[in-house]
Amino acid sequence: MSSRATKRKKLASAAATLAGDDYHAAFAIWSRERGVEIGNVTAATLPGRGLGLITTATIAKGNRMLFVPARAMFMPDMPLLKKHKLAQASPQAQLAFSAMAASKTPGMQIWQATWPTDEDFERSLPMRWPVQVRDLLPPSIDQPLRRQEEDYRKDWLSLRDSASSGFPFDEQLFRYYWSIVNSRSFHWKPPKGRPGSMVMCPFIDYMNHGPTGTSCDILQRPNGYEVLAERDYESGEEVLATYGAHPNDKLLVHYGFVLSGTIVRNIDDDVRLDQTLLPAFSTEVRKQLRDVGFLGGYALLPASNELCFKTQVAVRAMLLTCNEWEYFMGCGEDLTEDQGKAVASFVRPLLRQFRAQAIEKLDVLQTVKFETGLEYAVSTLRTRWEQIVSAIDAFTGA
Repeated sequence: MSSRATKRKKLASAAATLAGDDYHAAFAIWSRERGVEIGNVTAATLPGRGLGLITTATIAKGNRMLFVPARAMFMPDMPLLKKHKLAQASPQAQLAFSAMAASKTPGMQIWQATWPTDEDFERSLPMRWPVQVRDLLPPSIDQPLRRQEEDYRKDWLSLRDSASSGFPFDEQLFRYYWSIVNSRSFHWKPPKGRPGSMVMCPFIDYMNHGPTGTSCDILQRPNGYEVLAERDYESGEEVLATYGAHPNDKLLVHYGFVLSGTIVRNIDDDVRLDQTLLPAFSTEVRKQLRDVGFLGGYALLPASNELCFKTQVAVRAMLLTCNEWEYFMGCGEDLTEDQGKAVASFVRPLLRQFRAQAIEKLDVLQTVKFETGLEYAVSTLRTRWEQIVSAIDAFTGA
């Protein structure tokens, strides 16, 4: 794991250029006019990471960096949604449609100028990639990617079928705003029991993702969101916000990137093993695991070089008697001697088979000539497969 000093590497050097474009300055002015409190932070272009938020002065732990009042958030336009018969659409579809409908207003145009473009999403999101590239995704991404596509399709159909014809519904435009909401929204719960919704928060949305233990504190207050420093900052450090304790597979599907460890290692990462382990389990064992809710969800945890608890339980179902297995499942300890070595011995040859598959994918990514515009997708896939190989090698001792 990279050192804490590396994680706190100052970015206000020649390598990190303050985003001095007029639209960022205009957005800061627009945000302040709406009550957003912007402390000693600013947008910056970071090498290899796009836009981010960095400090412009020292900030002590616990001090406020940002405050976004509720009135500055972009929320679903409920009168408009009711007019177009979308009051029952998903929260994501409601916010995306509202943003699309407001896209020509001056305020929204100022904000939109700081967002990723549709071309950025085409380049980075697996749901936008052609089949030739998607076939090279790790198998663990198949299910979340299919779920994402199903959610999008359901939202688009609800928009197309339920809304009145008085609005020019364009699928490509809706897909863009749907992607924006998917990657930049917050869940806002108003006080006094009022219904919650998905919202977008100006200036907080500059912040890049940080895994567990590396991000600032974003707190919902009765009147807005407050961003507090979780540690002392020097001038020029990047301020991160956690999008959740997400492994790299989920980050890739929803946000279009993986953390590679060059700046911040993803300690929340895992290598999913369902496709590797499930075929090795007997029919009876699979039935037993299903009955107790342990069928699937297996993972190797690179940060600790361990198998997750569900994997430990599942493999022991193949190796132990019923009493021994149930004892471990109940308390996390083996009834007699430690069976950790036996579990590892069962898993290692299966992981080596998975490693061989990973090498095959890497060979394709290295040798096949892909069309122009897919460079980022190919590079990201290569990084992800290399992470998988590295994790397997560490566990198997290769």
